[in-house]
Amino acid sequence: MHLLRKKSKRLACRQTGIIIIAAVIFILFPLKKANAQRFSWSGMLELSYRDRIEKSKSGDTTTETDQKTFQQRYFLNLNGPVFDPRIATFSIGTTFTHTWDELNDSDSRTKDYGYNIAVSFFPQRFFPLTLYTNRFISDSDSSVYTSRKTTTASHGLRWSLLLRSLPTIRLLMEQTETVTDDPQSMKDERKREASLELNKVTSSSVFFARYRYLNSLNRLGDTSTSDSHGIDMNYGSQLTRILHLRTFASYQTTGAKDGADTDTSLKDNVDTGVGLYFHPLVYLDLTTDYNFYYTFDETNSGGERLRVLSRRHLSSTTLYYHPDPRLDTRLGYHFSRTISSTDMDSHQTTLNILGRPVVGLNLMGNASYLQSKSSSEISTSKSKAQNYGAGYSYTLPIRNLTFNSSYRFDYGIVNADPGDDGFNTGHIAGMGIAYNLNIILLSTDYQFSSRRESRVDVEDRDEHRYRLGISSYYIRGLAVIANFGYDNYWQRKGDEPWTKNELVMLESRLDYNVWGGLFLSGGYALYDYSNPSSNDTETTYVETRVMLFPIRNMGATLKIREEWSRYSLNLNKNTLSGEARIDYRIRKILLSGEYVYSLETQGLAETTKNTMFFRVTRVF
Repeated sequence: MHLLRKKSKRLACRQTGIIIIAAVIFILFPLKKANAQRFSWSGMLELSYRDRIEKSKSGDTTTETDQKTFQQRYFLNLNGPVFDPRIATFSIGTTFTHTWDELNDSDSRTKDYGYNIAVSFFPQRFFPLTLYTNRFISDSDSSVYTSRKTTTASHGLRWSLLLRSLPTIRLLMEQTETVTDDPQSMKDERKREASLELNKVTSSSVFFARYRYLNSLNRLGDTSTSDSHGIDMNYGSQLTRILHLRTFASYQTTGAKDGADTDTSLKDNVDTGVGLYFHPLVYLDLTTDYNFYYTFDETNSGGERLRVLSRRHLSSTTLYYHPDPRLDTRLGYHFSRTISSTDMDSHQTTLNILGRPVVGLNLMGNASYLQSKSSSEISTSKSKAQNYGAGYSYTLPIRNLTFNSSYRFDYGIVNADPGDDGFNTGHIAGMGIAYNLNIILLSTDYQFSSRRESRVDVEDRDEHRYRLGISSYYIRGLAVIANFGYDNYWQRKGDEPWTKNELVMLESRLDYNVWGGLFLSGGYALYDYSNPSSNDTETTYVETRVMLFPIRNMGATLKIREEWSRYSLNLNKNTLSGEARIDYRIRKILLSGEYVYSLETQGLAETTKNTMFFRVTRVF
């Protein structure tokens, strides 16, 4: 067994050597000048290696994970004419990816490779035809499981007819076969797809129609087939200067049969809709539409048929009135009805008003009424809801000072049968100030929200939020960011006593550009809750970053960071991490290297992670 493994490794090394030699030949010996003028080619070669070691220690227990991954990727594509580019052009592409992965005592190898070929006839004419075929294989082998191989092959054609006097016609036909020997997901499947599209665009209308077909055959296990047919249509037209029409329709039917040619399922979907847009005046718009959806779903299991029918109607009408740039008004009506095992009806009317009497001031108002009903064989429920609201927002800039404030009031009435009737009120208010001192920005704001409910099963809530922020630009290499916040949250349900929860939040960061690409950073964060069941957190960190460009086309980055975290409900944690990266470009070759280290300590548990990564990429 050991000799066989050695032979397989030698064979893999030989294959790798052959591929590398072929790639080098393509790189060092380009096409001749005469052929290069006719043909164009592109490709990529990439080699990468990653080594990741993770060690975890908790008391007397130690675990170690060592994973090594080597991957090579190749891609090559060639394009050119067949005799004359006016007659035909071709495209040939191939790709190959080989991955070796070793995890502790187990190793695996995966190869993904394939090709694609396409030939386009008369590409510059009004009837181009493209024939294509492709084949891709994924082959994996591991010391844990046996070889798994999946092959996917497809071929098809694309044809277009482009005439100004006729609708644009596009035809697609494709067949795909997938074969795999994976014992966990064995599949031997064939799919056939076809679609025919018609598209016509004029100065006043747009028309689109498409027919689609899909046939699927599963040859393994319980052999089954399914067929799907669908038709989609869209039409839009400007009937007059002030009236526009929009319609759509879609129909799809899907049926499945087992190996004995017995129907196992049948599903039909019908979607259709029509809409009108009416613009009689500059300041008046009217939009109305109606949509209908129908679903028929039937399954046959063990000789028992189960049928589900569903119909849904949706309609809406919106009137948009804007007589002045400072006033916008919308009045809308929405209707919904669903007929199925549970019937549902919904009617909603809404009114929204937005006014801008002066610069920076917005006045808002809204009202809505909702009535809904739900009924089935065992129960019926009804509900009505009314909501009214009004508010404003105001922003006033004065030189380096910006002042903003807002307020909103909401009132609602709910009637439910069966259920709990009642009403609710809500207030949302806020104000803030921002002061720009050119070198530093100070900001503070306060927000308050309150909601009262007469229904016993809904909570009353009060919340106060205070925020204070300081941020600066780089002043002689120094930048500071600090934010302080305080939240005061109250809640209760019915006549229960109020419960209180407070949060004190502090976030700060200092960043100092010592010289060139050298940065020193530090930060502190605190989240302190009054609720003992909440996890208080206190975090402190220091960080050093270095960005260097020692020579042309080379960049290097080094970062070291240590972080201390303290928790009220968990064990304290200390994390030390480092990262080094270098990139070097030699014309079209990019060399990259990276090393990442981290040491995490929490209580008696200690975790160390080391990761090395190297990559070479050549694009041509």
